[in-house]
Parts: sequence; structure tokens; C-alpha cells
Amino acid sequence: MALVAQVIIRKAPAILLRKVEYGDHDVVLTFLTPDEGKMSAFAKNAKKSVKRFSGVLELFTHLEIVIRQGKGLPYLDEASILSPYESIRTDYLKSAYAGYWSEVTIQWLEEGVPQKRLFTLFESSLAALHDARRSPGTVSILFQLLFLDIAGLAPSLSRCAGCGVDMETLSQAKAFFDLDRGGMVCPQCRGEARHRMAISVGTLKQLRWVLNEGLEGAFRVRFSPAAEREGLSLMERFLPMHLGREPKSLSFLSKIRSF
Repeated sequence: MALVAQVIIRKAPAILLRKVEYGDHDVVLTFLTPDEGKMSAFAKNAKKSVKRFSGVLELFTHLEIVIRQGKGLPYLDEASILSPYESIRTDYLKSAYAGYWSEVTIQWLEEGVPQKRLFTLFESSLAALHDARRSPGTVSILFQLLFLDIAGLAPSLSRCAGCGVDMETLSQAKAFFDLDRGGMVCPQCRGEARHRMAISVGTLKQLRWVLNEGLEGAFRVRFSPAAEREGLSLMERFLPMHLGREPKSLSFLSKIRSF
């Protein structure tokens, strides 16, 4: 007697990170979900199904999805919009930032590992990016720094990465970050750093504050234009180094920003 494959249907909140066309009518989707982390699903006839998916499967949209799991890749049965964040997709710069976060998330995560904190961070970052009052660059600093914290790779901003001295006790206008060792370095350890970059003490204090506050309070911070440039430069050099490769979307983001 033939065994009937068990089919499991489940519902979940999700953020659509990537959409890849498959054949003439289908798409393969990559979602971020709180309980299963990164999840891929097959949406059959998604490009011609007006009833089920018309206008729903847009990148960076916060959705509620219904997944049917049998053998192989899960199938997307239904999807409804919780938050569309449409202004992100109509703004080249905002879209480039969200695309960078998505690529970083996809590169770092394994399938099927719960990511409640990262899901909350990503959804909060999209909401802030959608807000016309918020600077996209500042939001990206917050996302990257808190992403590193969740991943266990947060930079050492309070103590020297070389000797461990408390950096807050040092009187200096400029500090230096050692990209290889992943933290600030004092004047005595500075010469040993091969890949270092200068950062103002004011910017450093704000980055420390973000890490101390965590997701609950970080999105209240405001960076000056100079601090935002410093923070972005640091994060966009440090994070790819620890991913092991530079995301393609970062090059695109740099080009969009230069315009």
C-alpha cells in the first residue's frame, strides 16, 4: 500500500527579502520569519494569478503567509499584506538600503533557525525607512550595528581591542577602529592595526549608546550629517569583512548614494 506524503499547512508573519523568476509563470521567494528565520517557498503561477497574489508579492513587504509543506520546497498558498512600505520601493535610495539589508540577512542566515530578534529589527528598520522624517543613512547604521549584535559580532566600542583599556577614560578628539580586531584601539595599540579608520569621539559615543539601548531605544537616536557619514563608513567596511565577502548590493548602494 502506497504511503501518502504528509502535508503540513502553517501560517506565519513574514518579510519578503528576495523574488526570483522560475519559468514563465512561477517565482521562488525568500522570506524572513520570526519562528523559522530564513524560509524559501515556491509560488506557482504567481505571475499570472490575479486572485491570489496580484500586488502582494512585492519586495520588503510585511506579509502574513500560508505555507504548504510536503516533500521538497514549501509552496506558498496565500499571502496578505500587513504593512506595504510602498515608499521604499518608489525611492531608489531607500530601496537600495533595504536591498543591502536583505542580501546581508540572506547571506548570514541558515534556513529554519528561529530569528525573532532579527525579524523585529528588520520590521522596525523598514518602518523607520518608510518614515519620511527619518534619514535612510541613520536607519542603516542602526540596522547594521544591531544586526552585528544579534549575530554575536558587535564591535568592541568601550574597551581597546588590543590591551583592554577603558576607551572612555582616554581624552582624545579622534579615536581609531581596528577592522581586523573588531574594535577601538588606544594610542599605544594603534600602530599595530593594519586596517584602521579614524572616528570622532562624538560618533563613537552615539554608537555605544545604540548598543547599550538595543532595539528598544536605538531608533530614537539622531546622527548629525558628519556622524552619519562616519557611522556608515565604519559599518559598511566592518560588516562585509565579517561576512567574508562584500554584498553586490553594497556597490549598487554606493552608486545610488553618489548621485
